[in-house]
This record gives sequence, C-alpha cells and structure tokens, in this order.
Amino acid sequence: MQEAIQQLVSLSQALGKPFDHPGLHAPVALVPNGVKLQDLEDLLPAPSRIRQKVTMLDADSFIEYVNRFATPATSVFCNGPEGRTFTAVLDYHQPATPAWSDHTASYCCPITVEWGRWKAADRKRMDQAAFAEFIEDNVKDIVQHDDFPAAPSAADMLEISRTLEAKKNISFRQGTRLDNGQVQLTYNEEIDGRAGESGQLNIPEQFFIGIKPFLGGDGFRIPARFRYRIVDGRLAMWFELIRPEKVLEEAYNAVRAKIKAAINEVPLYEATR
Repeated sequence: MQEAIQQLVSLSQALGKPFDHPGLHAPVALVPNGVKLQDLEDLLPAPSRIRQKVTMLDADSFIEYVNRFATPATSVFCNGPEGRTFTAVLDYHQPATPAWSDHTASYCCPITVEWGRWKAADRKRMDQAAFAEFIEDNVKDIVQHDDFPAAPSAADMLEISRTLEAKKNISFRQGTRLDNGQVQLTYNEEIDGRAGESGQLNIPEQFFIGIKPFLGGDGFRIPARFRYRIVDGRLAMWFELIRPEKVLEEAYNAVRAKIKAAINEVPLYEATR
C-alpha cells in the first residue's frame, strides 16, 4: 500500500486519470477541485464485495437466503424470546481473518394480525355489545380442545356473548362485635349468569383460541379465561389470556429449532450484536 501511495504522489500532475494497483480493491483517481481521492468502484462491471442488508418476513425465507449465500465464515445470531430477532452475517470474520460484515439477513419474528388483535383486547373490560362484536369479528380463531370437552365451540361462544344475562345477589352472613363495640357485617356476593335463548347454555370458565403468534410460524392453542361482572348495574365482559408471554416463548423456541435444523453447518449463537 505504501508503494501505491508513492506512485500516486509521483503522478499528482496527472489529475483525473484513473490509477490502478494490485493492492487496491478498485481503481482510484485524483480529482481536481479540491484534489480528493475518488473511489471508482461504481465504474467497475461489478462491486468488489457484497453489501446487502435484507429483512425477511418469515422463517422459511430466512432459511432459504442463508443456505443460498452461506460461506464457511457465516454465522447466525439470535437474542432470545424477548428480542425474537435472528441475524445472519454472511461475511462474518474468522479467527485469523477480518471481514467487513456488510452482507446480512434478519428475521424479527413479526407477530400476526390475529395475535395482535387478541393481545390488544386481553383483560380489557367491555360492555356486552362491544364484547359480542369482538367475538363475532374473531370467531374463526376460537377452537375446541379434546382434553377440555366443556370448553365452548366458536358458535357457543358467540351466542354466549350475545345472550348472557346476569344478576347480582348479595346475602349477609353474620354480624361480628368488635372490641370497640361496633358491629361488622360480612356478606357474600354471587353473580348468577344464564345464556342462550332459554338460558340453556353453560357459562364457561375458559375457552381456547388457535392462532399463529408469528407470521409464517407454528400455530398454538391458547387458553383464555372468560370473565363477567356487574359494575354499576351494567354487565361487563372480558377475557384473560393465560400466560401469553409463555406462548411467545414457545413460539420463539419453535422458530429457533426450525432454523437451527435447516441451516446445516452454520453456527447459531444466542447473542446481541
């Protein structure tokens, strides 16, 4: 490289003329108007190395891209269930060989529209009309579970949301005389609920939804508790997803196992870059 610089100095009078040397990755030239060193790589038939950063929308595309461009130096990094990002550095360095790491591909486990809708409504109290409308809009996601025969079907859940009637009963249990002479009354609050045109539907403790948390990922059957209360004389209804963070963790682990098995000998590391 020192020899190339000396030759550039000696050719300083030949401004604007391209200069090439075996030690340079591309021709260069001294350009008038301030005399700066101009890289002429863009005039070559092709770049001297790949510079590309692509973002994949599903795991299959990520796997296909990695397998197509992988070299012995390629490495894949993932940052766990919280970050849920996989990054492949196709031109990563080796122990004794530096590299530019300019060619990368990433997959960020984007969530599906279905998961986003259910997660946004999780534990959100609604009046009956709003809850029934939400169930109607997303009824195709409600599934049954063989191990829980009492879980409602999609049709049952829709009818329950539309026809549930509830009343509150309060019964006083006893009076307790306190040390200060006051009497404390304790009471039991019960809410009776009926659903269906003739009140023939049982009110479920929970129901199940079957969705894919990640775009292009595996599907999961997710339990949700069904809840209703009378608040200020009005019926409030909602659902509570059971351990949704665990669902995302399992979905991430499924994606990680799939990628690990499909990228052949390319190493996969749990790390951040």
